[in-house]
This record gives sequence, structure tokens and C-alpha cells, in this order.
Amino acid sequence: MSAQISDIEIAREVIGLYAVGEVHDLEHIVEGLIHKTYRVKTGRGEYALQCLHPVLAHEAILIDYQRVTEHLDAADFPAPRLIAERQDQVWVTDRQNRRWRLTNWLPGKSYPAITSRHMNREAAALLGRFHMVMSTFHHPFLSTHPLHNTEHHLRSLQQASETYKSTPLFHKISPLIRTVTATIPQLLFPPLPVRIVHGDPKISNFLFDEAENATAIIDLDTCSRHTVLVDLGDAMRSWCRQGGEDEEQRFSLIRFEDLLQGYSSSPMTLTDTEIKLLPQAGKLITLELAARFLCDALEDTYFGWDSSRYSSRRDHNVARAKAMLFLARDMAEQEGQLNQLVKKYYKYIQ
Repeated sequence: MSAQISDIEIAREVIGLYAVGEVHDLEHIVEGLIHKTYRVKTGRGEYALQCLHPVLAHEAILIDYQRVTEHLDAADFPAPRLIAERQDQVWVTDRQNRRWRLTNWLPGKSYPAITSRHMNREAAALLGRFHMVMSTFHHPFLSTHPLHNTEHHLRSLQQASETYKSTPLFHKISPLIRTVTATIPQLLFPPLPVRIVHGDPKISNFLFDEAENATAIIDLDTCSRHTVLVDLGDAMRSWCRQGGEDEEQRFSLIRFEDLLQGYSSSPMTLTDTEIKLLPQAGKLITLELAARFLCDALEDTYFGWDSSRYSSRRDHNVARAKAMLFLARDMAEQEGQLNQLVKKYYKYIQ
């Protein structure tokens, strides 16, 4: 029996723990780097069933996810809602000790990349609305999962480099590692207002209708308290370029302007310091991700990878890191134009 069939069977067992009716269809959704997601159709509706990556399956993260989604639901914000199983638990454990959760299936389509200027503006406006709605979220976060703890990711890369320094791969990618470890400290933010952030606002974590209007935000495991610049910097990194994360593509000023136009149209406001640091945010988060890819290239434990195009997770991560370094350099070369666009949409004290 193949592993894929076994996973489908386990998914059916898990669904049986929920009072959602007889399963009519169960489809594995291949998008996403972390969780394994299934679209479930039953007599009572459609649902998203996720087998959670072990790194994001800790009880603290799951409780945080529950509180965040309940807050968004109370505010009528379009985001997933958890479905409790028969014993009123919002996650279950399968025979292989993996944790799963079930949410409603949200209408709309996800895209791996921006396909239009309208889509960009729509996503940015919804992200601003998300930040505003979450400004009234007062629960403490139980998780300390450091998705955008840049200093932590830098230390992790340095530690992995020390562990794997005698390997051929380390010698191959050591120039990339030196660039990342030398540049990140120069870009770290000063103290800024702490707000609720999504943590991973790549465009595939937004849903859109047929007219490319943004209809929902998904994948809320990474919400935390941080500066909103980590979200905006990640949006700059992932929205303002063409191609996949493993392709060397230039930073698009047009897409950056669309992002600014959409976000500034939302009710969310930024301080003068946050506004001034917007261009820097894009470079910092891009290099942070490069550090994560390089670390996983050495450790080979975390990110999903495309086996149809790469021989290993390590090879895919090296390609991703090179693409992020290319993008960060291009952002730096266009910094003057980025600052002019920021001034166009935001007024701040010089």
C-alpha cells in the first residue's frame, strides 16, 4: 500500500471523529509548504482538513489559532472557523500521533503569485483590515514560535553553519551564508509599536473570487505580536515580484505602489517611523527568509520541496536562498524609488 493511499485512509478515519456527515469526496490539495491539506465534501457541507506539520502542532500554537479565529469570526472577518469534533476538541490525534484540525471550507481561490494590479491592491487592503480588526485582540499568545524573530533565525543559521562546516554543501553555499550574516544586523528594526500580525502574508494565504477581489485570509498559525513591518516586508518580498520563490526575479516598483495604495486605503494607520522603514522592511524580511532557507539546506528538516524539479530538499532550498538574495540586492538598488513611492501615499514628518 502506498504512503499516499495510507494518508487518505487516515484522513478518512480522522473525519469520522467529527459530526459532519458521510464523506462524499476527499481531495488532497497540493499547494502549501507546511501542512498537508484535504478538501472534504460531506452531506453537510465542505471543509478543510489539515494534517499539521509537527513544528506547528504544539498545543500552544493550536490554542492561539483557536483564539485568533474566534476573534476574527466575532468581528465577521473572512477567515477559517474551527470545527469541533464529537468530544468538543478542536484538534485530534491520529494513529501515527499526528495532529489534525478541521475548518470550514472558504469560498475563493488561492494563487501562488500576484496575477493583476487589482489583486495586489485588494490583498493589501484586506491585510490592513486584518491588522485593524486584530488591534482589539487582547489574549496573550501562548506560543513563542519565532517565525519573524530575525535574530533567532540568524543564530540558527550560524549554529547550523558550525555543525555542518565540514560538509561539501557548506563550502558550496558559504558565500551566501556570509552575505546574509553580514547584512541582516545592519537592517534590524529599532523599537517599534507592537501589534498583532499575520506572520506569513504571502499571496497564497489570501483567497480571491472570480473578479480577483480578496475574500479571505487563511493559514493563521503564525499570528503573534510584532511590528506590522514584518507583514508588510513579507508582502513586499512575495507580492512585488514575478515567479516562484526559487526564481531570481527583480523587484517591481509598480507592484509596490499597488501594495501601498491598497494598504493605505484601509483603516489601519502607521507611525512616522514605521512609514520611513517600509523599504528597509522588504530587504530585512527577504534576507530573513534567505537565512531560513540556508539553514534548512544544511539541516534538511522543515520546508516542503518540489521533487519534480529538484533532487532534494537541500537543492530546492539553495535555489530559494539565491533567489531571495537576488531580490534583496535589487530592492537595495531601487531604494530611492521606493522611498519616493512611500512619500506619495503616506505623509510623515521629514
